[in-house]
Amino acid sequence: MTEPALIVLRPGDKVLVAFTQDLSDDDAQHAATTLRRSFPGVTFTVLAGVSGICVQS
Repeated sequence: MTEPALIVLRPGDKVLVAFTQDLSDDDAQHAATTLRRSFPGVTFTVLAGVSGICVQS
């Protein structure tokens, strides 16, 4: 039996949430607002319509 992933976010963390499908501005704003309420002090950026992301340190 697999367990869901444990996500640990702390105030000051920055999270990019990427969707492959396009979202309306209202849907993207709703997603970010809901996440901010659930994780106070964490910065969320919602990006839609992308198929891949490269992160460089």
